[in-house]
Amino acid sequence: MTSRLSRAAGKYLAFAQAAARRTMADRTVAAGRVVFLGVILFVFSRIWRLIGAADALPGVTERELVWYLAITECCVLSIPPVFLAIESEVRSGDVACRLVRPVAYVGGQIAEAIGETALRLAVMAPAGALFAYLLGGGLPADSRGLWLTVPLGVTAVLMAILSMAAIGLSAFWVVDTSPFFWIWQKATFVLGGLLFPLELYPEWLQKIAHVTPFPLMCWAPGRMALGFAPDVALASALSGVIWLAILCGLIALLSSRARLRLTVNGG
Repeated sequence: MTSRLSRAAGKYLAFAQAAARRTMADRTVAAGRVVFLGVILFVFSRIWRLIGAADALPGVTERELVWYLAITECCVLSIPPVFLAIESEVRSGDVACRLVRPVAYVGGQIAEAIGETALRLAVMAPAGALFAYLLGGGLPADSRGLWLTVPLGVTAVLMAILSMAAIGLSAFWVVDTSPFFWIWQKATFVLGGLLFPLELYPEWLQKIAHVTPFPLMCWAPGRMALGFAPDVALASALSGVIWLAILCGLIALLSSRARLRLTVNGG
């Protein structure tokens, strides 16, 4: 049993490593993402300075807000569009060939996305930290929270990858998955608190946001830049584990339904 699990893990690791090597070879795209991140941080740091956004949160300065945005943007920009890869193979019919491989189709796609995300984060995270340090004028006042960003950031990107995989599996029933992705993306931006901490939202909107998984994909890791809050980090981590389990269950259900649909239709 243990050897079987080890072999399976080795296969998925090979998928992740192959995706990481492909990403590493495309240095132009990586450089473009770093430049885009720098531009976003520069623009918003100047906007916040003009409108005094930091004054709305006690104990939070422009420096903390820049670090917050750097973290949330790194989480978002590091996620590859795995839903497009699944949709493309469903449309072309190549998915039928992938299903007969000794590795679960969706598992392979998720492994590739994790490998690509890991390499993107290895580039984006140091660049984002450097930009935030330069534009914000140093580290956050209480930088201990940055250590808690790491596990929460890992949870955030895993949730995003699984969400996109679920969106991609909808291609077995719909022609174009883009509308589902747009809805998910906009919900992540707004309810997830991509650009502004949820603490700046009206109370009623904060309550709505916190009953969804979206804050865990942006706000939770970014919140650690606003101050050391181990209780918030623990609650976010526990919620993240629950939502990851729900997403895994959803993907398992969609995968079984998709395989059945493909078989019924003669795939």
